[in-house]
Amino acid sequence: MIRLWGKILKPIVSAAECKNILEIGAEYGTSTKVLLNYVKQVKGHLHCIDPVPGFDARTFEEENKEVLSFYEDLSLNVLSDITDIDLAMIDGDHNWYTVYNELKMIERAHGHDPLRQPLTFVHDIGWPYGRRDLYYDPSTIPLEFQNTYERKGMLPNKEELIADGGMNVELCNAVQLGGDRNGVLTGVEDYINESKLEYRFIKLPLYYGLGILVTEQRLAANPALLAEIQKLENSLQGENLIALTEHLRITEGIILQVLNRKLTASEKRVEELEAKLDAAGG
Repeated sequence: MIRLWGKILKPIVSAAECKNILEIGAEYGTSTKVLLNYVKQVKGHLHCIDPVPGFDARTFEEENKEVLSFYEDLSLNVLSDITDIDLAMIDGDHNWYTVYNELKMIERAHGHDPLRQPLTFVHDIGWPYGRRDLYYDPSTIPLEFQNTYERKGMLPNKEELIADGGMNVELCNAVQLGGDRNGVLTGVEDYINESKLEYRFIKLPLYYGLGILVTEQRLAANPALLAEIQKLENSLQGENLIALTEHLRITEGIILQVLNRKLTASEKRVEELEAKLDAAGG
């Protein structure tokens, strides 16, 4: 999501006068550092949630303790305690149960007030997880909300998982594509349909799909924000071309993952052969 920050997201965030940001899903901290620089500039605060960050989050938090609060926990365990957020960036566990409940908890934490409800960006509303659940850790999802899953890969325009190759073959991907309570986009749509708040929902077919949610009342109260949203909506007139570009990028991503797996397997095989040669020589 952070790849879209400079040209697409930051102008909207600035127009909305966002200072306090919630980031769900930090991974290796790349986006966290970008957001941290922003909140420092506007004298705001960054709340970041990731149960298994791929960097030393505690040291990073200590170095930036005046502007950063880091939660090494599941989002659904801590969101009720995080209030007064201007912007929420959701890019954590990519499944219906998590996303649907994250949005509900964020709304509840802001008193169901349309003017207090944060501008919200939700990543991965496109392929492959818009209509298919991913479980990083299935044990964190109640059984009644789990779809049957397998550690198999995915290909665009193919409903079935594939055992050899494809994207994210090592992750727990739902066997079924589509249907009720399945996928990030479905979670967002279900939340919007059930909420009493009136949302403008913009869908960008870029980098696995980005959804932007903002209440109509907040747009009406902020002409600058409305202008940025309208500018973005107008730019989507070339949506078919954008979708094609995304398809090509996805295909390239799959090829890269396959090549990386083959490289890793080859390196492991070389290590095994070298070990056998050393043993024979000894």
